[in-house]
Amino acid sequence: MNTGKHDEGRQPAAPVTTSDLLRSHRMRLGATQEEFAQAHGFSVRAYRDMENGGKISMANMYALRESLRMGPQARTQFFRLVTGDAPCLRGLTVDEGLARVTARWAEVHLYSHESPTVLMDGGWNVIHFNAAWAGLFDSVEPHPRDHPLDNPMQFCFFHPDAPRIFLDWKESWLITAMCQFAHHYDLNHDSEQLIEIRNRIAQAPLLESLYVHRVSAELTERGADRITEGDVSDRPLLVGKRPQGALLTVSIPWHAREYGYQLLTLSYPNAKAALPRATVLPPARRTRPDAGPGSDATPAPAGTTTNCPAPGVRARQDRAVTVGQLLREYRKRAGLSQEMLPRTADLPMTFRTYRKLETDKGRPRKEQVGPLARALSMPTSVERFLYTMVTKGDPPTIGVRGGPVVQGLTERWARDHVDDQSQKAPTVLMDGAWHVIACNDAYRALFRHVPADPRNHPTINGFRYVVFHPDARETLAEWYEQWAVPYLVEFGATLMRHRDAPHPEHLGLLSEIQADPYLWKIYRGRIHRELQGGGNAIGFEGDGDVRGMHLPIGGPGSDRAFTEVLVTAGMPLHGKAYGYQFCTLTLRD
Repeated sequence: MNTGKHDEGRQPAAPVTTSDLLRSHRMRLGATQEEFAQAHGFSVRAYRDMENGGKISMANMYALRESLRMGPQARTQFFRLVTGDAPCLRGLTVDEGLARVTARWAEVHLYSHESPTVLMDGGWNVIHFNAAWAGLFDSVEPHPRDHPLDNPMQFCFFHPDAPRIFLDWKESWLITAMCQFAHHYDLNHDSEQLIEIRNRIAQAPLLESLYVHRVSAELTERGADRITEGDVSDRPLLVGKRPQGALLTVSIPWHAREYGYQLLTLSYPNAKAALPRATVLPPARRTRPDAGPGSDATPAPAGTTTNCPAPGVRARQDRAVTVGQLLREYRKRAGLSQEMLPRTADLPMTFRTYRKLETDKGRPRKEQVGPLARALSMPTSVERFLYTMVTKGDPPTIGVRGGPVVQGLTERWARDHVDDQSQKAPTVLMDGAWHVIACNDAYRALFRHVPADPRNHPTINGFRYVVFHPDARETLAEWYEQWAVPYLVEFGATLMRHRDAPHPEHLGLLSEIQADPYLWKIYRGRIHRELQGGGNAIGFEGDGDVRGMHLPIGGPGSDRAFTEVLVTAGMPLHGKAYGYQFCTLTLRD
């Protein structure tokens, strides 16, 4: 637990604590601890304890964010400090500023892709799609809300053409999609759109049965892994008039990672030859002329119905799986009684308190998730799923890189999103410690003038190049403000996520920063303020930023020319648990 105190002689696991954030925002309001507590319904003792590093409940976290008038960045950082990370799914809509960044992002990562590609928000509403995606679904009957150019998830669930195009519909497509929906629904239980989808599932016997039984079992057994399984998976579908195996890959735009945005790509051999000519229909033409808003002009897939509840369903099971159900199932597997478990897990709670957890009349605290998972012998993926259900935040990454299975997935993912055949702009994919996993020839050419360095070269480690390589200050225009500060902010945010158990490689980087007086001054000053919410940095990639580079006109040592680059970034879904990130530098004319 944070103490709110700093020891300059030691290496802090993170530059900001809950104490820092509360104190700085209270002082901006010009109030003492006593004045603030009395004005906002806290006891003086309770508020003083929270500001001095004591425990902060989720309810108090939300109340304090409002009372202290925190801005968006500070709100996110406060959530991160209290729960361990930023919100897993903050909401399903974004403001106009974020929409503009998304449009830039799509130009680089969607419209240039020859394979069918679609960008969706957290409710799977289509934001952008390319001509290949439209061509893939050219034969789909119009529908007011379930067309794949409007909402691919609702198409998969409810449109009668889905089983025809998504071959092996139930096993290869539907179950994974429903697991993702169940996850988003749990995180945004008040979303009107997700409530409507849940109601439509309840009206279809097949879908309701799968949701209550199969999806519940899948999430209980495999947890977070089942939700991310869609990335880098082989799927059968109908392309034109013939069956085709496709590789499905998923990318998360960095700037919209807290809003559930996903870029979905379907790649297969001879995509151009296989696809019918794309006919991109405007929204008005994708709706039947006689279909009014919200109507169901198209029936649901075979085996479902949209106008009657599932047989025997009265008080339906709203969520596919709850915290209580997960705890109860694994307690039974462990052969423990409710009375035994608190003692076994060494938790400071009575069995009556624990019983409330299993009946969903109470929730574990964030710090109790780990001990409970260990006592119940939960797999790591299930523990991460439980963590998200309890905190509504992403759990800290498992490590900075995955094992052989993840490596194999990453190699396939990179062929679709990094290699020169798929991404012409300079692109690099890095692990959770910013070591380069893959980069394309265009990226290598962009930095061919950089002197060789076994540790700090941009083709070896992106973070180390920006922060430590002397060439960075010459190549990267406005190095301090536009490159170093955002990178160091992202580094500090990473340490905050893992403040309880920082990764050794991150601590090694921190030691090197601390050994450099100039970098350490930046880190303890500017970066500290940014992470408190008092600045504007949004992460080391600066997704959607236009920045400058000074690039040699000829070979190394030649005169340099100023060039603008559009920086776009994101993460592959399968590498999210390890902090994998990609970055593309698109040179602008």
